[in-house]
Amino acid sequence: MKRISFLILLFFPFLVFAQITDSQDTLSEDSLQKPSAQSQSVSPVKNANEDGKIPVVIDGDEISYMQEQGIIVAKGNVKMAYKEIEVFCDEGDFDINSNVAHVKGDVKIVRDATTIYGQNVVYDFGNSTAEIVNVRIDDPPIYGYAADAHQVTDNEYVLEKGYVTTCDLAEPHYRLVAKKVIVYPGDRVVAKNVVLKVGKIPVFYIPYFTQSLDQKSFPAEVVPGKNDDWGYYILTRWRYRLNEENQGKLLLDWYQKRGFGSGVNHKMESTKFGKALVKYYYLKDELYALDKREQLFTRYPDRRDIDPKYLSDDRYRAELSYSLQKPEYNLSIVGEFHKFSDANFIKDFYEQEYDINPNPLSYVLGTYSMGNSSLALLAQKRVNSFYSQVEYLPQLEYYFYKQQLGTSKLYLESSEKFGNLASKTADSDVDDDAVRLYAHNTFTYVDKIKWLDISPYVGAYTNHYSKNVFGDENIWRVAFETGATLSTKMYRIFNADWSLFGEPVEKMRHVLTPEVTYRYVHEPTVSDNELFQFDDVDSLTRTESVVFALKNKLQVRNKEKSWDFVYFSPSFVYNIHPEGGKSRFTTIAADLEIYPREGISLNSDAQYDVATRRFSSFNADLTFSGKATVIQEGKEAEIEKYSFSYGHRYSRQSSTQGTLDFRYQLTPKVKFKGYLRCEYNTGDFQEQQYAIRTDLHCWWMDIGVDLKRRPEGSKDTTFWVMFRCKAFPEISVDFDQGYDGAKKSY
Repeated sequence: MKRISFLILLFFPFLVFAQITDSQDTLSEDSLQKPSAQSQSVSPVKNANEDGKIPVVIDGDEISYMQEQGIIVAKGNVKMAYKEIEVFCDEGDFDINSNVAHVKGDVKIVRDATTIYGQNVVYDFGNSTAEIVNVRIDDPPIYGYAADAHQVTDNEYVLEKGYVTTCDLAEPHYRLVAKKVIVYPGDRVVAKNVVLKVGKIPVFYIPYFTQSLDQKSFPAEVVPGKNDDWGYYILTRWRYRLNEENQGKLLLDWYQKRGFGSGVNHKMESTKFGKALVKYYYLKDELYALDKREQLFTRYPDRRDIDPKYLSDDRYRAELSYSLQKPEYNLSIVGEFHKFSDANFIKDFYEQEYDINPNPLSYVLGTYSMGNSSLALLAQKRVNSFYSQVEYLPQLEYYFYKQQLGTSKLYLESSEKFGNLASKTADSDVDDDAVRLYAHNTFTYVDKIKWLDISPYVGAYTNHYSKNVFGDENIWRVAFETGATLSTKMYRIFNADWSLFGEPVEKMRHVLTPEVTYRYVHEPTVSDNELFQFDDVDSLTRTESVVFALKNKLQVRNKEKSWDFVYFSPSFVYNIHPEGGKSRFTTIAADLEIYPREGISLNSDAQYDVATRRFSSFNADLTFSGKATVIQEGKEAEIEKYSFSYGHRYSRQSSTQGTLDFRYQLTPKVKFKGYLRCEYNTGDFQEQQYAIRTDLHCWWMDIGVDLKRRPEGSKDTTFWVMFRCKAFPEISVDFDQGYDGAKKSY
C-alpha cells in the first residue's frame, strides 16, 4: 500500500475531506477503513486559524478521517509533525478540534537535540504539553527515565519517581533518583531530595540538585587522599544554583592533622551588573594551636621567626574578583580584593594558586575608550600588611595610540600618568611616598625607500616627583630619546620532493627579513639613585645600542595544506659606550621554532652573554604526540595514543630544571600519566607524579601519587583518588600537574 501524507487544513476541513475521497460527495463506511490509493499534495497552512486549530502534517501507512468526530486515525510508521516537533509511533489518532493526539506503541518525540521515548502518550500540539507512560529522555549528556512524566511547557519535563544520569546504558552504572525530577532540555536539570545510587546501592543524599547542561563541572565532588601536611583528608564540593545569573559551590573539607574547613565560591554573571567571583574559606587549624607550636615549627622551620599575630589558628581567605564591560559606553571596570589571615594560608591549602600568584594585588581599574585614545583610573591599596606592595591612591593614565598625523608620514604616540604612590614594606611602618607625573611622547616617521623600510623616531621622557629619597621637593627629570629601524623582506621558492616525518613536501619558500634597530636614550637629568623606585617608570638610564636581527621563515606546502615549518631569528646587541672604547657586543639571542608535522614541535630561545662567554638563559620545549583508532562502546573513536613533552629551563643566576610530561594509552580503557621536575644543579627531583586513569564508561577514575621535595629538604607524599564525570569533567579539587609543552604551530 502506498504511503499517504495527510495535511489538516483548518480553514477548510471539508476541502481536505474532499481531496482524500477523491472528490466524492459522501464518505462510505468502507472508505473509513481503506485509504485512498492516491497521495495528494497540499500546501501547508502556516498559522493557526481563528478558532485555535493548528496545522499538523500526518504521515502513515493507513490514514482515515472521521468527519463527524473531527478525528484523524493513522496506523503503521506514523509521523505527526508541527513546526519543530515530530512524533513517531505505531498508531495514533489526532483530534483536530482540541489539537490533541493519542499515540501508542513505540512512541518517539523529537524536538531539536532532545528525544523522548514512551508508551501511551497524550500530546497536546497546541499547548506543547504531554502525558507519557514509561518515559525515557535522551538529551545528551543527560538521560532520564520515569514510570510517568508530564511535559509542562515546550521546554520543561517533569519525571515522577524517576532518575537522571549521564550513562547512556539501559541499566546505567549510576543514577540520581528523586520523587520528582524537572528536565529543561539543553538548559538544566533540577531535583530535590536526591539519592545518588551506584548500581542499586545508595551512596549519597543530596537535598537539592541542579545541573547546568552548558557547564563542564559536576554538582558533587568528593576527593579522598593522604599527604604529609594534612594526613588523611576528604575534600568535597557541592554546587548550587540560585538562578541563571548566580551559582557557586559549597566547600566542606576534613583534614586529619588540621581539622575541618568550610567555605563558598560564588559566581555571578549578570548582563546588567557584570561578572563577579567571591571566595571565602575558613579553617580552625589544629596545627596552629598554642600547645602545638613545636610541631608547627618542626614541620615549617621558616615560620619560627614569624610575628605571633600571624600564627593564629583562625585561618581564612576572603577574595573578590569583579569585571564590568560596557562596550556601548566604551567603559570597562575590573577589580580584585584579596584578604588573608597570614602569608602562608594559600600556600598551605591552595598550592597551585600560590605557585601562579604568591602575592596578589587588591585594586580597582576603570578604563574609558575614546577611539584613538583611552583614559584609565587605577586605585590600588595594600590589604595584607605582611606583603610588600606599591599603592596607587589613585593613578590617572591617558594613552594616545600610535596615530598618523593627517596625510603625512608622521605618527604620534603618547602616554601620561599622574598618581599618588606609596611603596609599603612588609610588617613595617616605614614607607616611601610621592606624587608623580610621567609623560612619554614619541614621533615616528614611516617610509619606504625602494626596497628598504625605514622608521626613525624621536621622543622624550618627562617626570615630576613631589620629593626624592633625600626629602628634596619638586624634582623634575627629563631624558631625550631617538632611534630608527631599517628592514626589508626577501623570499625565494624552491621545488621539493621529500617528507617530514612522513608528511610529504612539494614546495618550500624561504622568507628572509634582515632588520637593524638603533636606540639612544640620553642621560636623564636626575639619577635613578635619587628617586623612589615604585615601578618600571622610575628606572631610566643612559642607553645606546644597535640590535642586528635576521628573521628566517621556511614555509612548506603539499597538495593538502601549507604550514610554517621553521622560524629562526638570531639577534646581536651592540652596546655603545659614551667614551667609545668600551663599546662591544654584549648579548647574542636566538629564537627557534620547528613544526615538521602535526604532533611534533620544538620551541627554544637562548641568550648568550659575550662578556662572560656563558649562556645567561636557555629554554627549550619539545613535544611528540600520536593518535590511534580504537573501538569504544562498539564504535570507532580516535584517541591520543601517546604524548611526550620535555621542557628545559636554564638560568645561570638561579637554577637549571628539566620538566618531563608523558602519557600513554595502555589499553582502550586505561591511560598512564607521569610528570617529573628535576633540578640539575643538585641532581634532585623537585617533584614526581604518577597517575592511572581508568575509563568506567561514563566516568574516569584517577588514582595518583605525588612526591614533592620541600625547600628544607624533606619530602611530601600525596595520594589521591578522583572520579570525573565524562559529561562534566572539570573538577575544582585538582592535584595533578600538567605541562603544555611546545606551541603546536607558529
